Amino acid sequence: MSLYTILGMGLVFVGAVLIVNGIWLLGRAEDRDTAVLNFFVGALTFIIAMWWAFGGEASEGTAFNAAGTLLFSFTYLWVGYNAYRSASDQRSLGWYCIFVTVVAIPTGYIVWLGGDVGLAALWWIWAVLWATFWLLLALQRSEYTSPVAWYTVGVGIVTAAAGYIMAAGMWPWAPA
Repeated sequence: MSLYTILGMGLVFVGAVLIVNGIWLLGRAEDRDTAVLNFFVGALTFIIAMWWAFGGEASEGTAFNAAGTLLFSFTYLWVGYNAYRSASDQRSLGWYCIFVTVVAIPTGYIVWLGGDVGLAALWWIWAVLWATFWLLLALQRSEYTSPVAWYTVGVGIVTAAAGYIMAAGMWPWAPA
């Protein structure tokens, strides 16, 4: 399987977890139910990253892809753990989110330089999303919860759609 079809498979589920997490932020989902999907998606993306880094398909550039994927795997596993235990203080996760933002911005640029405008745009909308999580969690600006939640749902829909197109082998910017 190509790098893009594997990435697409993972992104379908990343989109799903973002949608559920957005609904959870709106207060319309239970903590432990939300935790389950975060654990599943965190584990799935972790396995994909490990396969890219160390598996039979490991090659030049796949460690870069693995590192980027692990940024999100760790987020979902951490969110899952916090949701499972109904954590009220998630400032540390918030500070991790700004780290993800800082890494995602140049990653989008590197991907753009490689010719994948679509994936670069995804990296940048994820960077903005993780910056909003930093705002909510680290800076504890709860007055922004509703717009962040709706943005999370929107990013989830875009991510799932992009992942579906990638998994189907129809991503227009995939290398030939």
